[in-house]
Amino acid sequence: MSGLSRKVKRLQRRNSQSHIFLLFLLLLTVLAISFVARLYALAPVKVMDTSMVPKFKERSIHWMCKLPQCLAKIKDQDIVWVSLKSGETMLRNVLAMPGDTIEITDKGHVRTPHRNFKWKGEDAFIQSKTIYVPKAGDTLYFDQLNEVEQDYALAYLHTHGQKVAVKSSLWQGDREINIDRVGATKIANRQVSLKEIDFLPWQDRYLIELQIRQSEPGNDHIKIKRQLFTLKPKRIELSPPPTQTDSATTVADSVAVADSVAKADSTEKKDSSQTKAAVTEEKEEDVFDEPMNQIVIEEDCYFLTCTKGSSCPDSRELGYFTKKDFIGKYIEAPDRVMKKVVVPIKHYASIAIDYAMSLLFPEEEPKTDENQTDEVKSEAPKSDNTKGESTKSSEPKKE
Repeated sequence: MSGLSRKVKRLQRRNSQSHIFLLFLLLLTVLAISFVARLYALAPVKVMDTSMVPKFKERSIHWMCKLPQCLAKIKDQDIVWVSLKSGETMLRNVLAMPGDTIEITDKGHVRTPHRNFKWKGEDAFIQSKTIYVPKAGDTLYFDQLNEVEQDYALAYLHTHGQKVAVKSSLWQGDREINIDRVGATKIANRQVSLKEIDFLPWQDRYLIELQIRQSEPGNDHIKIKRQLFTLKPKRIELSPPPTQTDSATTVADSVAVADSVAKADSTEKKDSSQTKAAVTEEKEEDVFDEPMNQIVIEEDCYFLTCTKGSSCPDSRELGYFTKKDFIGKYIEAPDRVMKKVVVPIKHYASIAIDYAMSLLFPEEEPKTDENQTDEVKSEAPKSDNTKGESTKSSEPKKE
């Protein structure tokens, strides 16, 4: 019997060890799957502002899908997680798709091929504008774009690494007038500089045009026009390598060379101011190369907005976004996965751990001797008899 009991105990130990090993593998697989999903597929994003209220409250955490399959299927009204060149990230809503046309009025009415609504608190568009969202393969003509589309086209070129120069001119009707009139205008109680007129946002340029029109006689419309130029590549002039002096050169020749170098240095020092001015003039002239009017769009563009009408950086201020700017897309499935998969896995994992611990460290039952149990059994009825006798004695005898 003793040998059979030993074999049974060995089998129980082996079974317990195999159960523990399987549970350990299960826990490792769950951890690996969660790590891979966290690193490559899903990412929790914490919203730090109120730009997407009421759907995304401040300091709320939402899951974003980073897989290419998620980013390849962007639709209207999707919530995307995008990055800026400054390194900041934000959540924004897709207002318009590639190839759509948006109309935003000065009263806050927004019309797209998919929606028609009123934007509460919208004050960025001080004029009603129609905006075309380009798609890959489109060719835009800069002189045919309105002020908003020109700003967005310049932002697109800048973000895609294409260096261009802008030259502004001032027109009254069909007649070009002196651009120096811009220097007499003010924005936010400060004088406008001619150097910044090329890249001011369209709202500021519109206010400048209104001020110039008030000061200029006539009813012709005042317009600031801009023209694009490609930049010339920097020319690097390589000096020829120094030639080795021949052994036949004399001392007189070397002295003559030294005198000529000294004379050249003296003349350069005398005319330093003139040469500097000439160099600066050449640099200013060499900035512009050829006029540039056609802009070829290489990627699909999206118009992203926040829920707020103002005080919120989005496409109204930053221009178009492309898929290179997308990090992830918001999906509600992770919340369901957390409730239906992750939570049950945690529950069953805790049960499995408790079971493994019970196999590793079984609880010992309290030992009791047979003699002690017999004594307890024998004493139990005695206590009942004594109790019965005591009760009988307490009762009065009947005569």
